[in-house]
Amino acid sequence: MTPDHGRVLPLSHPIRVELIRLRGTEAVVKAEPQQLAGIAAMLDLASLEALEARYMLSRNGERVKLEGRIEARLHQTCIVTLEPFPVRLDVPVKLDFAPQDDALAAARRTDSGDADIDIEVLLNEEDPPEPIVDGVIDLGSVTLEFLALSLDPYPRKPGVSFEAPAADSAELSPFAALAKLKRDAT
Repeated sequence: MTPDHGRVLPLSHPIRVELIRLRGTEAVVKAEPQQLAGIAAMLDLASLEALEARYMLSRNGERVKLEGRIEARLHQTCIVTLEPFPVRLDVPVKLDFAPQDDALAAARRTDSGDADIDIEVLLNEEDPPEPIVDGVIDLGSVTLEFLALSLDPYPRKPGVSFEAPAADSAELSPFAALAKLKRDAT
């Protein structure tokens, strides 16, 4: 398993770059039943029933292009009713990888290092490549990252909406509370 910022991830699937064929190598990452509970706990899910990713990796020298899909069946907890509800995800994944030194150099080119500059967002600019560490890409880590990014941070059960309790508009104002305190003091 690959550590991520000092933490061991519940899903790891390392692949050595030199084993990736130029015309492409297929890879399947499927979480085993004992891993599903650990992933659910890590992502604060009610449950994770299935997680599978299918990737096509192609190599051009030391650089790697990854394209694929992640499919998951899980239960998230509704923020309104606090009840678990089923969710199905089908997430497209597309990433470029480069040796760690090349990836760092590309990241530096996009970061000028000047803290007082305005930030300009270029919509068609490509992201810098992800680093290849010690000749290995961990497809488990990629799968977990894209799964986490695709989850709704404020999940709501279908058909459920939050209705704020109706109250007198004067009661909602903080100034109304101050006025009441002032009246009570006199």
